[in-house]
Amino acid sequence: MGRVVWQLGLQLCIAAVLLFGGGRGRELSGSLSCLNNYVTTVSCTWVTEKPMGDGPFHLHFTNLWSKGHNASCKLTDTESMQNQYHCTIHLASQILETDGYRVSLQGNFFGRNQTYMAFLEYNPRKHIKLDPPLNIQSNATASKCQIWWSMWNVPWYLAEILQYELQYKEYSMSWEVAMNKTLPSSLPQVEIEATELHSGVAYAARVRCKVSENENSYHSQWSEWSQTTVFQRADVPKVSEKILNIKTVQYLSIPLSFGTLLYLFWNCKLSSRAKSLACFNIPTPAAFFQPLYSLHNGNFKVLVSHFTASTY
Repeated sequence: MGRVVWQLGLQLCIAAVLLFGGGRGRELSGSLSCLNNYVTTVSCTWVTEKPMGDGPFHLHFTNLWSKGHNASCKLTDTESMQNQYHCTIHLASQILETDGYRVSLQGNFFGRNQTYMAFLEYNPRKHIKLDPPLNIQSNATASKCQIWWSMWNVPWYLAEILQYELQYKEYSMSWEVAMNKTLPSSLPQVEIEATELHSGVAYAARVRCKVSENENSYHSQWSEWSQTTVFQRADVPKVSEKILNIKTVQYLSIPLSFGTLLYLFWNCKLSSRAKSLACFNIPTPAAFFQPLYSLHNGNFKVLVSHFTASTY
């Protein structure tokens, strides 16, 4: 309670100084935006509607709760944009959940040294723009493409509530026609099904992040896009006609071989049985023509010729 009262009193004192302090109560011309990566870096951009003088212009960050943790930067004009100034502050320590800053802009406005209050209380939690994801990599197969990346120096309580957006396109196309996907998970990975990719075509992908919009305690803008990763869906391997014929012969040879062996076995068994039956049924004259049958080995032609010769 005492801290809240002290903070309110401080803000009232600052407002009084601005109102009665030699023209310092005037409203700051233009718009000032200061975004931080929730680590130690704050990037500020001041855009004015008209020239503000030769300067120089400085931003001063005064920590409301930690004495000595103050910082300043010099605003420099942007060559590519008229009436636009930019500066980057590197804080001495990492931004904390409870941090708050008073931000003032001081400079030479057409020969007059003036100070304007830009933020009575700058709350870093409400002005977040994280650094882009790093080390984006990919691995594509015939069924899907896996993409993963890493986040640098993000507090664990933010890493669990991050939101990612994936953008991918054919490598030869412009990013304006790329596909966009807002990922449902805070995990730094995603899979693209092969049905979404054309075979034999190279693709490029990139990702960006921010704190989830479902978190009311924070307000975040999208980070810059990460570097790209290039991948190509692997082709489904085709079985050649020669290999297919060999496999067909292999598959058919098993039942054919079994059928052949079964036929030979059955045929040999049947033939042996038939020969045995035939040998038992055919009569032999050996029992009636002994010893002539034994003498001529059953050759009745020799027996008859021998008998005819002896008769005449």
